[in-house]
Amino acid sequence: MGDIQSTDEAARIRAVLKEHPLGMSIKEISTAVNMSRNSVAKYAEVMTTAGQLDVRHVGNAKLYTLSHRVPVSDLLNHAKELIIVLDKDLRIIQASGSFCMFAGVTRETVLHTRLSALPFPLLSQEDEREIVALLAGGPLWKKEITAVRNGREVFFEGRFIPTTLENGSSGITLILEDTTERTIARRASEERDRLLRTLFQIPTTPRFFIDKNHKVVYWDRALEILTNVRAEDVVGTSDHWKAFYSLPRACLIDFVVDGNVEMIARQFSGMCSRSDGTDGKFECTDFFPDMHGGGRWLRVTASLIRDTTGTVTGAMETIEDVTHLRKGQFIIQQA
Repeated sequence: MGDIQSTDEAARIRAVLKEHPLGMSIKEISTAVNMSRNSVAKYAEVMTTAGQLDVRHVGNAKLYTLSHRVPVSDLLNHAKELIIVLDKDLRIIQASGSFCMFAGVTRETVLHTRLSALPFPLLSQEDEREIVALLAGGPLWKKEITAVRNGREVFFEGRFIPTTLENGSSGITLILEDTTERTIARRASEERDRLLRTLFQIPTTPRFFIDKNHKVVYWDRALEILTNVRAEDVVGTSDHWKAFYSLPRACLIDFVVDGNVEMIARQFSGMCSRSDGTDGKFECTDFFPDMHGGGRWLRVTASLIRDTTGTVTGAMETIEDVTHLRKGQFIIQQA
């Protein structure tokens, strides 16, 4: 039948349906345009597949009406999303103006080009061999896509959607969401977390963190070595006291996170002071007889943790074993 959009027969069918917005059967269209029923049925089938006509069933009859769907080309010209339509050979047959603007190319430049052959390839040839399966239909596929444009990495979330094209053949529509800023921020956060985990696992000054509800959120390896208490036994609980005492009692960090300065003075009388005069930071030196090895002298420093608005979100406590220093002082005093 050739290109249905340019035939006189298709134009006559569209014209008569425009005059009958409630719909017409094949027999009614055949009479109105003076064509055989078989010819009208074939044109109607192709035009329906192409999205030019809509069909609904009334009893045993099919009623055809003009489609009110917006042409794909019009949608692509006004879409903010980056959209590409591929034919059965995975070559670009439609591209949104937003994609062409983003890519810095004209639509003519990318038409009939594969995604792997673009100035900044969006897929590898191996990826293209995988998405061929979508031509048979099925659910959409998603893929994180990395491209290099002007020497800079650009990140997308791609949604590959099985599509029936205007000529009735199978194709694929690709919708790209630019996730560059979000991906860079996520990677920076992951790298920062990785670095913090690495630093905190180095056995230097033992430390742990609690939130404002007194739940342990971090317990480092150095503290495990000092106290013989494993992180997995205390993280998510309020059992940090077990590292220092035989019976439940508040630690310096608990008073600090609550802002209970009075209890700090009462619990650690004469042994505790504000560290460097800083608000929310206290340092105490005390003997902890219940710790393994016959007890330990510890220098404990607890300080508040605040978010960017200044709101208290938790506290950190660092512990330094100064037993050897205290024993040294005792020996000197006895000399």
